[in-house]
Amino acid sequence: MDPTTILIKLAAIAGGLIFIFIGIAQKRAAKKAAETWLTVPGVILSSGVNEHRSRNSKGHTTTTYRPYVSYRYEVMGLPYTGNQLGFGTAGYGHGKAMSVIGAYPQGAPVTVHYDPADPSKAVLETKDVGGGSFVVVGIIFLVVGVLAFLLIP
Repeated sequence: MDPTTILIKLAAIAGGLIFIFIGIAQKRAAKKAAETWLTVPGVILSSGVNEHRSRNSKGHTTTTYRPYVSYRYEVMGLPYTGNQLGFGTAGYGHGKAMSVIGAYPQGAPVTVHYDPADPSKAVLETKDVGGGSFVVVGIIFLVVGVLAFLLIP
């Protein structure tokens, strides 16, 4: 078997495992935050949707939308500003992204979940965002790599 072919197959398997690991790590971080992080009241400073365009090797353009928020909160009298909705990031279609930020209009009161060991780390939602996508992509890479070993000489 050609060494380059072996290397490509191993890279697909390794890439799949890395994506799966990242997805699982995000889910665990969200679970830990839901169980151990404290909450304080906060207020939304701004929210909106950022448009991201990417072009693949064939020149096709894909547009995704990422919701963003900025919020203010205090822990033990010290002011903080956060911008994380949840753990990780994800791109959505325009309608879904607008739906996500619909719950966070400027001036709205919110519950902020913060890390008691480092109050500057905070989220509005104690769930992972995009972790499931990492796992799915990882499984695809892993399956392709294994099938390549089994089916391609």
